[in-house]
Amino acid sequence: MASCCPASGIRAAPLPCHRFQRSRQIGIDRGISELFSKVWNRQPNEYEDGLWLFGREEDGDYFDDEDALRWQNGRFEQSWFTDKLLNNAASRKLIDEIVGNRKPYVDLACGPGMGLIPSIRKISSELPCLAVDANSMLMKEWRKWLNRNGMQTGIEFAQFSLFDVPVKDHAVNAYGGFLSLSSTRSGSKGYDAALAEIYRTLAPQGRLYVIESEWVDVPAILKVFERSCLQPWNCFLEPQLTWHDRFLQSGFRILSEELYMNRSLNSEDNELGREAEKAGIRIGMQWNAYILEKPLSAR
Repeated sequence: MASCCPASGIRAAPLPCHRFQRSRQIGIDRGISELFSKVWNRQPNEYEDGLWLFGREEDGDYFDDEDALRWQNGRFEQSWFTDKLLNNAASRKLIDEIVGNRKPYVDLACGPGMGLIPSIRKISSELPCLAVDANSMLMKEWRKWLNRNGMQTGIEFAQFSLFDVPVKDHAVNAYGGFLSLSSTRSGSKGYDAALAEIYRTLAPQGRLYVIESEWVDVPAILKVFERSCLQPWNCFLEPQLTWHDRFLQSGFRILSEELYMNRSLNSEDNELGREAEKAGIRIGMQWNAYILEKPLSAR
């Protein structure tokens, strides 16, 4: 039914449905942007086209125009539409808990796969999500792809390093990610620095939902380096600590720990995988899914 303008009595034509939906969505996105903007402990270096930029890009991965082309020509589509995490019991448990708790969710070091967000979006189109990575180019390309395909709804973007999280103490209720910590640079020192920042900014009884990988047999890895006459990476020369023990050491309570998958490093992964295949040595990796909690007493 047409509406009536109270000032003139002129009956106005109804807005086209798509215009109404677009107007409503703009309002939702602005509300989500304001929601996340309240957690910052400082102003960003720059705010560009819906992306908060806080610097320290050197702490993340380097990407170039060829990577961006690959993302736009299939990689992002594959990441967005895959059901891999939903079809695995361990990762599905994380997704269901994140959605069920209904707390705004922050995905850390999300990478080209955007972490857990695509899977969350398949279950809930309304949960506010913030995608984070140290590389600003990656965040810009994700925004571009989502906007072009009409799937921006309820997702905000920020660029910052896990070594310097620009968030107030105790401000976030739900963090998560897929290999967010495992991909951190600087070995054990980097892991501990990132976990300290996450712990600081997580609210008491806030949750951290992560899937992380660890090496199964470091002596076998060192044997590969020896046979290849290569210098071992520093991370393999450090005292080894499981994620389970590292999480406890950082102050978290482990609410759930389940095997996500086992796999072997191969030649397509990296130089170490290629050298391992040449040497005929299997390098095993184990991936576990964790639900962690910051204790209520931690303030």
